Amino acid sequence: MTPYTKPQSSPRLRIFLSVVLLTAYGMAVAWVFQGESMAWPREGSMGSVVFFLLCPCIVYELFNLAYMLRTARRLTSRALTWVVAIPVGLFAAGFLANRASTLSMSGFEQAYAPFVTKVRTNLPDPCRAAGSYFQIPTVTAYNLQATPHRPQPAKLHHDSKRFVLAFQGGSIDIDGSTIYYDSGVAAWRKFHNDKIDDRKVYEELTAGLAECVLKPQ
Repeated sequence: MTPYTKPQSSPRLRIFLSVVLLTAYGMAVAWVFQGESMAWPREGSMGSVVFFLLCPCIVYELFNLAYMLRTARRLTSRALTWVVAIPVGLFAAGFLANRASTLSMSGFEQAYAPFVTKVRTNLPDPCRAAGSYFQIPTVTAYNLQATPHRPQPAKLHHDSKRFVLAFQGGSIDIDGSTIYYDSGVAAWRKFHNDKIDDRKVYEELTAGLAECVLKPQ
């Protein structure tokens, strides 16, 4: 009597399914990356979790597809492949998350550069023009496309020579972050609100300065 052997799916079907999975994973990662790179700046986000979940799967499926194309069989050592795929995928996920955050901050800085220039021009009393800052074309355009949609109020700390312009940023948790421009070094900085040392630096920068809130019209 011939022993029963479980039928195997055809190599073409397995390859097709692998390609479908890779396409789905890749599209999901690309969609999240685009959204994160255009988002209002934040310190970590739930979107980054998608990178860390799917990138190891993409690496594994790439190994699987390459093996099937070469041998017409599925991987024989899946556990070993995962041992390689997980760290490589996590490294790629970290790179994508960091790159998206960098692009997000870069887009924000570029859009708000005229905002900063106008505040500097209006020293020593930049609060008198509070209603006009958010009407700057690049700021308006950025706020319309940024996710989640803004604008939001800004805190402006200043004296007659320098200023610190601060916005609330997002984060992966409920604590949020702070984005601020320090005119003393002409640079933007960002920190999670849980970071005590960074918050102390911010508080020292703004100590003794006059303060007003700039609100969108």
